[in-house]
Formats: sequence, C-alpha cells, structure tokens
Amino acid sequence: MKVLSLVNLTKKQKEKVESISNVDLKIISPKQVTPKDLDGVEVLYDWSNTLKDAVLKSDTLNWIQVVRAGVDALPLPELNDKGVILTNGSGANAINIAEQTLTYMLMFERRMNLTARHQDEKLWKHDEGYDEVYNKTVMIVGVGHIGSLIAKYAKALGMKTIGVRHSDKPVEYIDEMIPMSELSQRINEVHFVVNSLPDTEETIGMFNQDLFNSMSKKAYYINIGRGKTTNMDDLVTALDNDEIAGAGLDVTTPEPLPTSSPLWDMSNVIITPHDAGMSVHYEERAFDIFKRNLKSYVENGEVVENVVNYSMGY
Repeated sequence: MKVLSLVNLTKKQKEKVESISNVDLKIISPKQVTPKDLDGVEVLYDWSNTLKDAVLKSDTLNWIQVVRAGVDALPLPELNDKGVILTNGSGANAINIAEQTLTYMLMFERRMNLTARHQDEKLWKHDEGYDEVYNKTVMIVGVGHIGSLIAKYAKALGMKTIGVRHSDKPVEYIDEMIPMSELSQRINEVHFVVNSLPDTEETIGMFNQDLFNSMSKKAYYINIGRGKTTNMDDLVTALDNDEIAGAGLDVTTPEPLPTSSPLWDMSNVIITPHDAGMSVHYEERAFDIFKRNLKSYVENGEVVENVVNYSMGY
C-alpha cells in the first residue's frame, strides 16, 4: 500500500510508519510534489493544492489525513462524491489553544490588556476593576476537542461552563449543554463567550450585531475558531457603543487584520496573529493521530479518529 507524506517526518516517525506491515512510504515536500507522485497512492498525509486535479482523477486514493483541523481549503464536495475518506488533526492543538483562551480571560480580569500598554509607555499605573475569573461563567460555542479542554481548564479555575452545539449530549466539565437554537436567548447570562466554531456555510457571520446586542455589556467575546464566523463591522460597532466589554481575537477576516482597522487602537481588545494553534508539540501530536489511524486502516480497513463529516464540513 503506497502512502505519500507531504510532512517531513523525523527518522523516528518514519520508522513508526514503516513498522506497520504492507506500507510503502514516500516523503516529498509540498513545494516539490508533482501530480506524478500521486500515482498508485492509496493514502495521502496532508494536502497540497498542487495535487488537487490529480487527487480528483486518482483511481487509487482512498484516504486523506490532513495535519490541521480546518478542511475548508479542500474540495470537499468533489472528495465526497469520490468517496474519499477525510480525517483531520483536530485535537492536536487543543492544549495550546485552550491555554491561550484562558490567557485572554485572565488578562481581561486582571486588567493586563491595559498593563501591557502602560509598559510600552513606561507608566507605573493602576487601573480600575481588577477582578477574577473565579465563579464567572463562560459559554463555549462549538464544543469539540478544543472546547472540551477549555471547559476543563475553566472548571479548574472555579468557573461555571455552558456549552453550545448541535448535539445536547453531555460533555465532561460542561455544566450545561444547550442547542444552537438557544444561543441568542442564553448568551446574556455569561461573562465570557468563546467562539470555537469551524468555518461552514452555517457559521459564516453567525456572530453579528444581534448576538452582540444580546450579550451582557460586561461580557467579553473571544474568537479562537474562524474569522469568517464573525461580522467584523458589527463587532467594531458593538465595541464602539460599549455593548460588550471587550474582545480577544486570534482570528479575523481578513487576515492579516488591516492596519486601518480601529480594533488595533482599542484598549479593550487583545489581538493575536492567528497563533493560538501554534505549538512546538503540534506536529508530534498530529502525527500520533495519523499513526493510530494508519494502523487501524491497515489492520481493519477503516479509520476511526477525526473522520470529517462532509455534510457538516468538519
């Protein structure tokens, strides 16, 4: 079985793959890969647009594992029509994203969003409203691997948690799970709203003026999901009009955030350059998902971890 990896595996990782019986591994940089390299390949590890046409014409390719969680850059309808199995790296960056999400919350409560600006000006200054996350309520919209871990960390700090997703199936560390249909009615109850949604047709522009108006004026909006899920103009308006207390943004639309955006100058906004998903440990965790799936694929003919639902887009 031919396996093509666009990820530059370490020697140890290569040995782990090759230790699985019946695997013929080939490693090529995405900058050097050509459609010819896909000939006879059954399993593709990661994605390159260079291979798009070859993938859609391939008679042998059966499974694609991408390193990242997001799959919106792939030709999902065409892959679905071909019956290609698609799995992603969801969960490999859950620890670092959850930690960064807690960082936004702690910075706002401890006024460190202001302290950081004072430091740039060499000011020894106290601000009003020093508070705690303890006993505060966080609403996590989109409870997958990342949302679940955010809830775990939040509970460790004495916070209350509300989860929002299509399924109301209970999740550990979520005190209450509610359906998406109740989001607008319940969003005014919380101190933090964490957007952990993927980029789908349903979620584009979901966070708009109506939702911001429904939030408490003392609540903070944090987006560590996808930029397109937020109407950026509506967010600016909500912040300008003090309809919400502030925002922590790791993702925006467009990216990079233009220098002309008024968000840069708002002291109640923390902007990070889409780096919450970055960690020195990410590649190894993503590889572990691929390795487990590959072993299952070879031994049982199926993958069981992080299978993408084409109809949902994640």
